[in-house]
Amino acid sequence: MSNWIPFSRVYQLDARVAVAEHSRRIGRRITLAEVPEEELEKWSSCHFDAVWLMGVWQTGEHSRTLALNNPRLIGEWASALPNWTPADVISSPFSISQYSVAQALGGEVALAEFRKRLAGRGIKLILDFVPNHTAPEHEWVKTNREFYIAIPKDRLQQMDKAAYFRTEDGEQLACGRDPNSPPWSDTLQLNFANADLRRTLIEVLCQIACQCDAVRCDMAMLMLKDVFNGIWAKLAGKMRAEFWDVAIAEVKAIAPDFLFLAEAYWGTEWHLQQLGFDFIYDKPLYDMILRQEIAATKRHLGANRDFARKLVRFTENHDEMRAATAFGANKKAASLLTLTLTGLRLIHEGQLEGLRLKQPLYLARRLEEEPDCDVRAFYERLLRVINDPAITRGDLHEIELKGEGASAVIAFERRCGDEGRIITAVNLSERGEEIIFSTDAFEQLRSYQGMEIISTELTPSPQFDLWPRGITLRLRPHEGLVLVARWTPEIPDR
Repeated sequence: MSNWIPFSRVYQLDARVAVAEHSRRIGRRITLAEVPEEELEKWSSCHFDAVWLMGVWQTGEHSRTLALNNPRLIGEWASALPNWTPADVISSPFSISQYSVAQALGGEVALAEFRKRLAGRGIKLILDFVPNHTAPEHEWVKTNREFYIAIPKDRLQQMDKAAYFRTEDGEQLACGRDPNSPPWSDTLQLNFANADLRRTLIEVLCQIACQCDAVRCDMAMLMLKDVFNGIWAKLAGKMRAEFWDVAIAEVKAIAPDFLFLAEAYWGTEWHLQQLGFDFIYDKPLYDMILRQEIAATKRHLGANRDFARKLVRFTENHDEMRAATAFGANKKAASLLTLTLTGLRLIHEGQLEGLRLKQPLYLARRLEEEPDCDVRAFYERLLRVINDPAITRGDLHEIELKGEGASAVIAFERRCGDEGRIITAVNLSERGEEIIFSTDAFEQLRSYQGMEIISTELTPSPQFDLWPRGITLRLRPHEGLVLVARWTPEIPDR
């Protein structure tokens, strides 16, 4: 990870939606190579270390056809974009028919130019890898049928019709799924019990690694040996060896600085870290903050330090509701908390503007929303601070709180040697809280001008008292504070 800062800030956007929007504004169809310069300048000014460009790969038409006949999805589109038309509908970005860049985005040449322009600004590129399944149109259905899971005829009556796909030659192949959700009927499940499939997927990964700086691995826990066998062993046979440790090692042998990010759930985070993943989704933290489980959040943040450093912190992504909708009055406090923690920090397109409507995966157009000026101003203040070395490289230290609000407030300190010290305090409750704690972070300040304070609120100004080796903070309901000690050593008189 020598070419990456320890705790990167990543911006996620859907390539297809972004290119379509820019095309409409410019008045002609453009490719990834022609994304306007002002867009890249915006990402650079926000100090994003990488862009996760979702949805660049070629998808199958079957996914779009199914979507156009799905009443649930049509209802979702009507809410998100009342004037949608079939021309707005696209396939799922996770129903991949080929790991080649979609021609509608300009193909490999356009992606290479886009990556070059990002690199010129010091921004890296992250792409998707979806190993659990493919689109039904993938060439392997004809050339390597053994890569999939066939359903015996005597099992068909026991299965939901959406759980399998009938090929042109009449064979029934299992659709991709996880055990807690309906089948992904626009995909075909891959058989990880097949060693040749695992080898072929590693070759695909090596090809992807030549086109970007990292991959976000979709539903990475489904490839774990125990998980796969628990779902598919009766139909596919047993998976005898893990996939990820071998795959990651082989890719890093040719690209040592290449990063692996895992979307993962079900308590599999630690296992995936041990298999080589650099960062894993921290969905437990998201859920704890959403439910305002303060004690559980504090325990989670006090977990093994090495484990915590490899988590992906977020309050929004394409799967979740918009942060402004999900977290309500805590939308700013929740983001201030997650974006000042250790780990990789993820920001979703539209989050900085406080957008409230979740963008459906199957629509290339979205309803124009007015930005929330208060939220946008908050992120402008916060993004300026979280580029501090204490946040991008520093360790996290728990703070022992006292006072009436000690059980209600989450607080911690980030330190990076003599380069910076930052304290975060967040009140997710509906009442004001006062906390007291010891710290020497501000001992060398000569005046309050040496302290920078970022609040989720604009007015009135935060209330605090500094005292020898400590501070008293009074936080308003749903308020988060970041306190930055900015001091320079005294220069002795000559």
